[in-house]
Amino acid sequence: MKKIIISFLICVLTLTYSYGQDLKTEKIVELNYVLNPAVLAGTKIIYSNKSGTATGKINGKILSIGGDFGTLLTPTTFKLDVRAVIQTEDSATIYVTYTGFIYTDEETFKLMASGNVKNLSPDKYYFRINPIFETTSPKYDWLNHTVAIGVGTRTETGVSYKIYAIK
Repeated sequence: MKKIIISFLICVLTLTYSYGQDLKTEKIVELNYVLNPAVLAGTKIIYSNKSGTATGKINGKILSIGGDFGTLLTPTTFKLDVRAVIQTEDSATIYVTYTGFIYTDEETFKLMASGNVKNLSPDKYYFRINPIFETTSPKYDWLNHTVAIGVGTRTETGVSYKIYAIK
């Protein structure tokens, strides 16, 4: 009986005083892409990067290599598969990859695909990503072990993401 009580107390104390169990976020960067027109290849819809900017804790430009090799899963669900390279203002190179989803109703999806998004509220669609960063820069090494999430918005020239580190 004594062992059961001790085990119970250990469990209660562990649950009550667990360190790091709350998720907190910090905005680290906003990425704004200018995309080339889509290329269709089967179920793939490929958008290559034309240009772009990174602002926040990372400042620089998105190079015109890479793109989104997404898959149209249903008429209202697009699975992203993105690769991009950021060249920072201080000459570091950061490789970023991410997957994610755009999901909405058919009418909104057609508007997004057409680029006719001037009056389209981001409340009308779900657009989330999970970026992974790679760099050899000592200044940005913290990115190599940061779990991040992002919220996307379709723009008239491409897409924009607000990316947050999970603390």
